[in-house]
Amino acid sequence: MVYQSLRIPVWLITAVLFATFVIGSSVGRAVLPDSRLAFRIATPDASDVITQDVTPEIARTLHMNQPEGVLISHMTFSPLQEGDVILSINGNPVRCQRELDTQLAQVSAGQTFFVEVFRDGRTQTVTVQRAKMPAPPTALQGTVEIRGISVASLSTQNGVIVAEVKIGTPASDAGLKRGDLILDVDGHPVHTAHEFFEFMRQLNGHHAAFNVQHSNGQIDVFIIP
Repeated sequence: MVYQSLRIPVWLITAVLFATFVIGSSVGRAVLPDSRLAFRIATPDASDVITQDVTPEIARTLHMNQPEGVLISHMTFSPLQEGDVILSINGNPVRCQRELDTQLAQVSAGQTFFVEVFRDGRTQTVTVQRAKMPAPPTALQGTVEIRGISVASLSTQNGVIVAEVKIGTPASDAGLKRGDLILDVDGHPVHTAHEFFEFMRQLNGHHAAFNVQHSNGQIDVFIIP
């Protein structure tokens, strides 16, 4: 499998993809196609790996000859990086999310495995260790409400959980549901319900963009007026 050289920086790819998801839709859910939490790797702290299938548009942006593999669209720690395209796991080809799931099913928590990625115009192999899945986060006592969205802090200090969404509000119309995790507001990570409230208040009624993780691990971008 031969790929042409990558000349476009990752930040530009991210901007192009974000524009594709958001422009033309001022209200509601701007869907990242099949973007979801795929697996976690052991680093100084366990890191989530968010992935999506490589579409023809992404392949053209990355100057790949064919739309195969799984793009890492969000990653918080090396050795894997945002913009990497996963091509194989332990030498077994990965052409889509389904094949990634199949290969990861063979990797136990704590096991080291090899990931072949397309990065900076060439393929390379990265060694990572699969992290143990943590206990589900629990909601802490007390909620705050703003724009019809009630949220509570989490024991994990990573995002806030939606406790209730008022029917008939833009958030409800967009599809935000109880149990969803709001990870950030306009790119600012949120760690407590109070922090979420303050970020929303500072927007002073302007549109807000959330990265929202659902119970199945899928990540969507919501645009709330």
